[in-house]
Amino acid sequence: MLDIPVVYGPRRPLPLSAPYLVGESTGSFVNRLAHRNGMELHEFLDRVGQGKASEDPARVGKYPPYTEMYVNAAGLRYLAVLTGQPEALLQRTLPSLADQHLLPGTDEAVWKWPWEPSEGHVVRSCTLCAQDRGVAEPAWLMSPDSWRVCPRHLRWTDDSRSDAPAFVELAELPETVHAHRQRQQLRRRFGPAGEELFADAFQAAIHWWTSMPDTTRWVRRAQSAKLEARAMRTAPLVVYPEAAALALAMLRFEQDGKRDPAGRARWLAGMQQLMDRWEVDFGTGKQPLLAWLELHSQAALPARAHSPGRRRLTLALGHNRIATRTGSLDRRSCLPWQLGMAAAEL
Repeated sequence: MLDIPVVYGPRRPLPLSAPYLVGESTGSFVNRLAHRNGMELHEFLDRVGQGKASEDPARVGKYPPYTEMYVNAAGLRYLAVLTGQPEALLQRTLPSLADQHLLPGTDEAVWKWPWEPSEGHVVRSCTLCAQDRGVAEPAWLMSPDSWRVCPRHLRWTDDSRSDAPAFVELAELPETVHAHRQRQQLRRRFGPAGEELFADAFQAAIHWWTSMPDTTRWVRRAQSAKLEARAMRTAPLVVYPEAAALALAMLRFEQDGKRDPAGRARWLAGMQQLMDRWEVDFGTGKQPLLAWLELHSQAALPARAHSPGRRRLTLALGHNRIATRTGSLDRRSCLPWQLGMAAAEL
Protein backbone atom coordinates (compact mmCIF):
# COMPACT_ATOMS: atom_id res chain seq x y z
CA MET A 1 0.00 0.00 0.00
CA LEU A 2 1.40 3.39 -0.99
CA ASP A 3 1.96 6.05 1.66
CA ILE A 4 -0.07 9.12 0.78
CA PRO A 5 1.52 12.33 2.12
CA VAL A 6 -0.61 14.42 4.43
CA VAL A 7 -1.36 17.86 2.99
CA TYR A 8 -1.35 20.59 5.64
CA GLY A 9 -2.79 24.04 5.35
CA PRO A 10 -5.80 25.49 3.52
CA ARG A 11 -6.91 23.81 0.32
CA ARG A 12 -9.55 26.24 -0.94
CA PRO A 13 -10.35 29.95 -0.76
CA LEU A 14 -12.49 31.39 1.97
CA PRO A 15 -16.14 31.87 0.95
CA LEU A 16 -15.95 35.67 0.86
CA SER A 17 -13.15 37.87 -0.47
CA ALA A 18 -12.07 41.28 0.79
CA PRO A 19 -11.35 44.22 -1.51
CA TYR A 20 -7.70 45.18 -1.85
CA LEU A 21 -6.14 48.50 -0.94
CA VAL A 22 -2.83 49.07 -2.69
CA GLY A 23 -0.12 49.60 -0.09
CA GLU A 24 -2.15 48.15 2.76
CA SER A 25 -0.43 46.44 5.65
CA THR A 26 -0.71 42.65 5.62
CA GLY A 27 -2.11 42.72 9.14
CA SER A 28 -4.83 45.16 8.17
CA PHE A 29 -5.82 43.10 5.14
CA VAL A 30 -6.02 39.74 6.94
CA ASN A 31 -7.98 41.39 9.74
CA ARG A 32 -10.57 42.58 7.23
CA LEU A 33 -10.57 39.22 5.46
CA ALA A 34 -11.24 37.46 8.75
CA HIS A 35 -14.13 39.77 9.64
CA ARG A 36 -15.58 39.39 6.15
CA ASN A 37 -15.82 35.66 6.79
CA GLY A 38 -17.28 35.90 10.28
CA MET A 39 -14.02 35.29 12.15
CA GLU A 40 -11.97 37.25 14.63
CA LEU A 41 -8.30 37.76 13.83
CA HIS A 42 -7.05 35.20 16.34
CA GLU A 43 -9.23 32.54 14.65
CA PHE A 44 -7.97 33.45 11.20
CA LEU A 45 -4.30 33.27 12.19
CA ASP A 46 -4.60 29.53 12.81
CA ARG A 47 -5.27 29.11 9.09
CA VAL A 48 -2.17 31.03 8.02
CA GLY A 49 0.39 28.95 9.91
CA GLN A 50 2.27 28.84 13.18
CA GLY A 51 3.00 31.91 15.26
CA LYS A 52 3.11 33.41 18.69
CA ALA A 53 0.29 35.66 19.76
CA SER A 54 -1.46 36.68 22.92
CA GLU A 55 -4.08 34.33 24.28
CA ASP A 56 -6.32 37.36 24.73
CA PRO A 57 -8.45 37.70 21.55
CA ALA A 58 -9.17 41.36 22.30
CA ARG A 59 -5.46 42.10 22.45
CA VAL A 60 -4.79 40.23 19.20
CA GLY A 61 -7.47 42.35 17.56
CA LYS A 62 -5.42 45.46 18.37
CA TYR A 63 -2.35 44.24 16.47
CA PRO A 64 -3.16 45.67 12.98
CA PRO A 65 -3.23 49.36 14.00
CA TYR A 66 0.04 49.07 15.92
CA THR A 67 2.42 46.83 14.01
CA GLU A 68 2.71 44.63 10.95
CA MET A 69 2.28 40.93 10.22
CA TYR A 70 5.05 39.07 8.39
CA VAL A 71 5.00 35.56 6.91
CA ASN A 72 7.49 33.18 5.34
CA ALA A 73 7.19 31.77 1.81
CA ALA A 74 4.91 28.95 3.01
CA GLY A 75 2.71 31.45 4.83
CA LEU A 76 2.46 33.48 1.61
CA ARG A 77 1.27 30.35 -0.18
CA TYR A 78 -1.37 29.80 2.50
CA LEU A 79 -2.60 33.38 2.09
CA ALA A 80 -2.76 32.93 -1.67
CA VAL A 81 -4.96 29.84 -1.22
CA LEU A 82 -7.22 31.57 1.31
CA THR A 83 -7.70 34.61 -0.93
CA GLY A 84 -7.91 32.66 -4.18
CA GLN A 85 -5.37 35.01 -5.72
CA PRO A 86 -1.85 34.50 -7.13
CA GLU A 87 1.06 35.10 -4.78
CA ALA A 88 2.43 37.70 -7.20
CA LEU A 89 -0.75 39.79 -6.91
CA LEU A 90 -0.58 39.72 -3.13
CA GLN A 91 3.06 40.79 -3.22
CA ARG A 92 2.30 43.68 -5.59
CA THR A 93 -0.58 44.89 -3.42
CA LEU A 94 0.70 44.33 0.12
CA PRO A 95 4.25 45.70 0.43
CA SER A 96 5.22 43.65 3.50
CA LEU A 97 4.78 40.46 1.46
CA ALA A 98 7.62 41.46 -0.89
CA ASP A 99 10.47 38.95 -1.09
CA GLN A 100 12.81 41.08 1.04
CA HIS A 101 10.31 41.03 3.92
CA LEU A 102 9.52 37.30 3.94
CA LEU A 103 10.59 35.46 7.08
CA PRO A 104 13.28 32.78 6.82
CA GLY A 105 12.29 29.46 5.24
CA THR A 106 11.28 26.11 6.74
CA ASP A 107 8.52 24.10 5.17
CA GLU A 108 6.09 25.11 7.90
CA ALA A 109 4.01 28.22 7.36
CA VAL A 110 5.04 30.84 9.92
CA TRP A 111 3.78 34.29 10.81
CA LYS A 112 5.02 36.95 13.26
CA TRP A 113 3.88 40.29 14.64
CA PRO A 114 7.12 42.03 15.76
CA TRP A 115 6.88 44.89 18.21
CA GLU A 116 7.87 47.36 15.47
CA PRO A 117 7.44 47.03 11.69
CA SER A 118 10.71 45.99 10.07
CA GLU A 119 10.46 48.97 7.73
CA GLY A 120 8.17 51.98 7.61
CA HIS A 121 5.10 52.89 9.64
CA VAL A 122 1.54 51.61 9.92
CA VAL A 123 -0.53 54.67 8.95
CA ARG A 124 -4.31 54.96 8.90
CA SER A 125 -5.82 54.89 5.43
CA CYS A 126 -7.98 57.73 4.18
CA THR A 127 -11.48 56.45 4.94
CA LEU A 128 -12.93 58.04 1.80
CA CYS A 129 -10.37 56.27 -0.41
CA ALA A 130 -11.15 53.01 1.38
CA GLN A 131 -14.89 53.47 0.92
CA ASP A 132 -14.36 54.04 -2.79
CA ARG A 133 -12.83 50.53 -2.85
CA GLY A 134 -15.71 49.02 -0.87
CA VAL A 135 -13.86 48.97 2.47
CA ALA A 136 -16.06 50.11 5.33
CA GLU A 137 -13.96 49.29 8.40
CA PRO A 138 -10.72 51.07 9.43
CA ALA A 139 -7.69 50.04 7.39
CA TRP A 140 -3.98 50.79 7.65
CA LEU A 141 -1.31 51.31 5.01
CA MET A 142 2.46 50.90 5.10
CA SER A 143 4.19 54.25 4.71
CA PRO A 144 7.89 55.23 4.68
CA ASP A 145 7.04 58.06 7.07
CA SER A 146 4.72 58.30 10.05
CA TRP A 147 2.18 60.36 8.13
CA ARG A 148 0.52 60.60 4.71
CA VAL A 149 -1.40 63.16 2.69
CA CYS A 150 -4.37 62.12 0.57
CA PRO A 151 -4.24 64.69 -2.26
CA ARG A 152 -7.60 63.53 -3.60
CA HIS A 153 -9.64 64.08 -0.43
CA LEU A 154 -7.30 66.59 1.25
CA ARG A 155 -6.85 64.54 4.40
CA TRP A 156 -3.84 64.04 6.64
CA THR A 157 -3.46 60.73 8.46
CA ASP A 158 -0.65 59.39 10.62
CA ASP A 159 0.43 56.47 12.78
CA SER A 160 -1.15 57.84 15.94
CA ARG A 161 -3.57 55.37 17.52
CA SER A 162 -5.65 58.17 18.97
CA ASP A 163 -9.05 58.96 17.49
CA ALA A 164 -8.75 62.56 18.55
CA PRO A 165 -8.71 63.22 15.65
CA ALA A 166 -8.31 60.13 13.46
CA PHE A 167 -7.52 62.41 10.50
CA VAL A 168 -7.14 66.10 9.73
CA GLU A 169 -9.19 67.89 7.09
CA LEU A 170 -6.72 70.00 5.16
CA ALA A 171 -9.38 72.34 3.77
CA GLU A 172 -8.67 74.54 6.81
CA LEU A 173 -4.93 74.47 6.07
CA PRO A 174 -4.55 75.58 2.43
CA GLU A 175 -0.86 76.41 2.95
CA THR A 176 -0.21 72.76 3.85
CA VAL A 177 -2.04 71.57 0.72
CA HIS A 178 0.05 73.97 -1.37
CA ALA A 179 3.23 72.72 0.31
CA HIS A 180 2.35 69.12 -0.52
CA ARG A 181 1.85 70.05 -4.17
CA GLN A 182 5.24 71.79 -4.18
CA ARG A 183 6.81 68.61 -2.82
CA GLN A 184 5.10 66.53 -5.51
CA GLN A 185 6.33 68.94 -8.17
CA LEU A 186 9.89 68.63 -6.89
CA ARG A 187 9.62 64.84 -7.12
CA ARG A 188 8.16 64.95 -10.63
CA ARG A 189 10.74 67.42 -11.94
CA PHE A 190 13.87 66.04 -10.31
CA GLY A 191 13.08 62.49 -9.21
CA PRO A 192 14.92 61.14 -6.15
CA ALA A 193 17.14 64.23 -5.94
CA GLY A 194 14.05 66.43 -5.57
CA GLU A 195 12.73 64.22 -2.80
CA GLU A 196 16.11 64.31 -1.06
CA LEU A 197 16.10 68.11 -1.12
CA PHE A 198 12.67 68.12 0.49
CA ALA A 199 13.97 65.63 3.06
CA ASP A 200 16.84 67.99 3.95
CA ALA A 201 14.41 70.88 4.32
CA PHE A 202 11.99 68.81 6.39
CA GLN A 203 14.73 67.69 8.78
CA ALA A 204 15.80 71.32 9.25
CA ALA A 205 12.18 72.33 9.92
CA ILE A 206 11.86 69.52 12.48
CA HIS A 207 14.94 70.98 14.21
CA TRP A 208 13.19 74.36 14.30
CA TRP A 209 9.96 72.95 15.70
CA THR A 210 11.77 70.94 18.37
CA SER A 211 13.62 74.04 19.52
CA MET A 212 10.72 76.49 19.05
CA PRO A 213 7.36 74.61 19.22
CA ASP A 214 5.53 77.75 20.38
CA THR A 215 6.20 79.64 17.15
CA THR A 216 2.95 81.48 16.44
CA ARG A 217 2.19 80.13 12.96
CA TRP A 218 2.71 76.52 14.08
CA VAL A 219 0.48 76.93 17.13
CA ARG A 220 -2.26 78.42 14.94
CA ARG A 221 -2.06 75.53 12.47
CA ALA A 222 -2.22 73.04 15.33
CA GLN A 223 -5.37 74.74 16.57
CA SER A 224 -6.92 74.59 13.10
CA ALA A 225 -6.10 70.88 12.96
CA LYS A 226 -7.48 70.32 16.50
CA LEU A 227 -4.12 68.93 17.60
CA GLU A 228 -2.02 69.66 20.64
CA ALA A 229 0.55 72.27 19.64
CA ARG A 230 3.41 70.48 21.41
CA ALA A 231 2.42 66.92 20.48
CA MET A 232 5.00 65.12 18.35
CA ARG A 233 2.37 64.00 15.81
CA THR A 234 1.64 67.70 15.19
CA ALA A 235 5.13 68.64 13.99
CA PRO A 236 5.11 67.25 10.40
CA LEU A 237 1.74 68.83 9.69
CA VAL A 238 2.48 72.31 10.97
CA VAL A 239 6.01 72.71 9.56
CA TYR A 240 5.13 71.37 6.09
CA PRO A 241 4.76 74.84 4.47
CA GLU A 242 8.11 76.09 5.80
CA ALA A 243 9.79 72.81 4.81
CA ALA A 244 8.50 73.17 1.24
CA ALA A 245 9.62 76.80 1.01
CA LEU A 246 13.04 75.89 2.40
CA ALA A 247 13.34 73.06 -0.14
CA LEU A 248 12.80 75.58 -2.96
CA ALA A 249 15.45 77.85 -1.45
CA MET A 250 17.83 74.91 -1.27
CA LEU A 251 17.04 74.08 -4.89
CA ARG A 252 18.00 77.62 -5.93
CA PHE A 253 21.30 77.28 -4.06
CA GLU A 254 22.03 73.97 -5.81
CA GLN A 255 21.14 75.33 -9.25
CA ASP A 256 23.09 78.56 -8.72
CA GLY A 257 26.21 76.52 -8.01
CA LYS A 258 27.97 79.32 -6.09
CA ARG A 259 29.22 77.33 -3.11
CA ASP A 260 32.10 79.59 -2.10
CA PRO A 261 31.94 81.46 1.26
CA ALA A 262 30.43 84.55 -0.36
CA GLY A 263 27.72 82.53 -2.11
CA ARG A 264 26.88 80.65 1.08
CA ALA A 265 26.71 83.91 3.05
CA ARG A 266 24.30 85.42 0.49
CA TRP A 267 22.05 82.37 0.68
CA LEU A 268 22.09 82.46 4.48
CA ALA A 269 21.19 86.17 4.48
CA GLY A 270 18.23 85.41 2.23
CA MET A 271 17.12 82.67 4.59
CA GLN A 272 17.31 85.10 7.53
CA GLN A 273 14.93 87.45 5.74
CA LEU A 274 12.57 84.58 5.00
CA MET A 275 12.62 83.29 8.58
CA ASP A 276 12.06 86.80 9.92
CA ARG A 277 8.85 86.95 7.87
CA TRP A 278 7.83 83.59 9.34
CA GLU A 279 8.70 84.84 12.85
CA VAL A 280 11.01 81.81 13.24
CA ASP A 281 13.99 82.89 15.30
CA PHE A 282 17.04 82.87 13.02
CA GLY A 283 19.56 82.81 15.85
CA THR A 284 18.14 79.51 17.06
CA GLY A 285 17.20 78.14 13.64
CA LYS A 286 20.43 78.76 11.72
CA GLN A 287 22.23 75.68 13.10
CA PRO A 288 20.71 73.14 10.64
CA LEU A 289 21.20 75.62 7.79
CA LEU A 290 24.90 75.96 8.60
CA ALA A 291 25.23 72.18 8.80
CA TRP A 292 23.47 71.83 5.44
CA LEU A 293 25.70 74.43 3.80
CA GLU A 294 28.78 72.66 5.07
CA LEU A 295 27.67 69.37 3.52
CA HIS A 296 26.63 71.08 0.28
CA SER A 297 29.73 73.23 -0.16
CA GLN A 298 31.78 70.63 -2.05
CA ALA A 299 31.77 69.99 -5.77
CA ALA A 300 29.03 67.67 -6.97
CA LEU A 301 29.55 64.20 -8.35
CA PRO A 302 28.85 63.59 -12.06
CA ALA A 303 25.19 63.98 -12.92
CA ARG A 304 22.85 61.10 -12.17
CA ALA A 305 20.95 59.37 -14.91
CA HIS A 306 17.47 60.81 -15.10
CA SER A 307 14.19 59.76 -16.62
CA PRO A 308 12.72 61.48 -19.69
CA GLY A 309 10.81 64.58 -18.63
CA ARG A 310 12.89 65.03 -15.48
CA ARG A 311 15.48 67.76 -15.15
CA ARG A 312 19.02 66.96 -14.16
CA LEU A 313 19.83 67.81 -10.57
CA THR A 314 23.05 66.65 -8.99
CA LEU A 315 23.27 67.23 -5.26
CA ALA A 316 26.54 68.04 -3.52
CA LEU A 317 29.19 65.49 -2.68
CA GLY A 318 28.72 65.77 1.09
CA HIS A 319 25.00 65.09 0.76
CA ASN A 320 25.45 61.98 -1.37
CA ARG A 321 27.91 60.47 1.10
CA ILE A 322 25.17 60.38 3.76
CA ALA A 323 21.68 60.36 2.22
CA THR A 324 19.98 57.36 0.65
CA ARG A 325 17.66 57.46 -2.35
CA THR A 326 14.82 55.50 -0.81
CA GLY A 327 13.04 55.12 2.51
CA SER A 328 11.86 57.63 5.07
CA LEU A 329 12.68 61.33 4.99
CA ASP A 330 15.27 61.04 7.74
CA ARG A 331 17.13 58.42 5.66
CA ARG A 332 16.93 60.50 2.48
CA SER A 333 18.36 63.56 4.23
CA CYS A 334 21.99 64.36 4.95
CA LEU A 335 20.97 66.02 8.23
CA PRO A 336 20.97 63.91 11.39
CA TRP A 337 18.05 65.30 13.37
CA GLN A 338 14.92 63.22 13.70
CA LEU A 339 11.40 63.76 14.93
CA GLY A 340 11.30 62.72 18.58
CA MET A 341 14.72 64.05 19.57
CA ALA A 342 14.79 66.26 22.64
CA ALA A 343 15.95 69.85 22.13
CA ALA A 344 19.08 69.06 24.16
CA GLU A 345 20.06 66.42 21.58
CA LEU A 346 19.90 68.79 18.62
